[in-house]
Amino acid sequence: MYDFTTLRPRRNMGAEKWAELDERGIDREDVIPFSVADMDLPVAPEIAQALHRAAAFGVYGSTVPAQGYLDAVRGWMARRHGWAIQPEWIVPAFGVVHAIGQAVHAFTQPGDGIIYQPPAYPPFRKVPGALGRTLLPNPLKHTDGCWEMDFDHLEALCARPEAKLLLLCSPHTPTGRVWTREELSRVADICRAHQVLVFADEIHFDFVFSPHRHTVFAALEENCILATSASKTFNLAGLTTASVIIPNPRLRRQFEEKATGYTGFYNGYFGLAAARAAYEEGEAWLDALLEHIRGNYEYAKEFLAEKFPSVEVSPLEGTYLLWANFSCLGLEARELETFMKEEALLFADEGYIFGSEGAGWERLVLACPRRHLQAALERLDAAAAKRDLPR
Repeated sequence: MYDFTTLRPRRNMGAEKWAELDERGIDREDVIPFSVADMDLPVAPEIAQALHRAAAFGVYGSTVPAQGYLDAVRGWMARRHGWAIQPEWIVPAFGVVHAIGQAVHAFTQPGDGIIYQPPAYPPFRKVPGALGRTLLPNPLKHTDGCWEMDFDHLEALCARPEAKLLLLCSPHTPTGRVWTREELSRVADICRAHQVLVFADEIHFDFVFSPHRHTVFAALEENCILATSASKTFNLAGLTTASVIIPNPRLRRQFEEKATGYTGFYNGYFGLAAARAAYEEGEAWLDALLEHIRGNYEYAKEFLAEKFPSVEVSPLEGTYLLWANFSCLGLEARELETFMKEEALLFADEGYIFGSEGAGWERLVLACPRRHLQAALERLDAAAAKRDLPR
């Protein structure tokens, strides 16, 4: 039996998602942040035990992935995703965002076009933009409550001579879509035809809910860069350890050549120990967590359907993130943010940070104790009633 009810507040600890509460001086037990895709749950006890053992050793020098770690990653890919990989395909990185920057450096030049699909995780546009690349947005289509790729527009963008790289988020955040094998095959065909390289961010690929199934993009198209990490699955983001998996040896060499000037060759000693323990011993905990997240989603969906019947909740196919459209409240994006934070004391990720396509939407982390999710939604209901906002 695993503990998904205990909350360990991370106030005044440098925790990114708790910083806003610290800044506002909010120190209420019932108010927690739902922003930033960290879990507010204790890690699997097997991971904590592995970290205690690593700490007790007492020497924490420069560390690279050892064979045990590589075998653990390979085993996870085979068991959970049906993908057989070779150890030499695995390239260490501090994190997936670092890997995006390294890939942009390795495979494009200033002025080259980078395609991304908003509403999108902000670094998908911020990293290439900061590096002087041209952003080529391929907005998702929102049709009948479903987010879908605009393949005709994607093909038109790929045909442009400056287009060199597609940043693919699979499963997609913030929308929660799990792309089907057919959709991903079509992406692969379009990009192959126009010689556009794909960087597949699959960091959420362990959070997929039946009947949906995740398809590893690199299993369809060898000429891609795939990045993932135990950080989302097992709540280890602070340990800065990720794996970039590149089957193609030419692309792998090209990517690795940029490590010296960009991310280096090391992972964290504790991050490698934690990730290995997660992949070798954490499956039972993950399976239990998935049921907890599904339960939180169903609770939130039912609450909103009853109290806010005009709020659209995107189906949770993957990730642990609720994506809901609060435009019905009649507030502009910034007004909605003020209402949520100052009146409802609900601290989520505002949809507009994912691009104009997300304006009016809110993204909430569901990997938290149920009672805190319930308290937040009840505060939202009370605040809307006090304002007499349309529902």
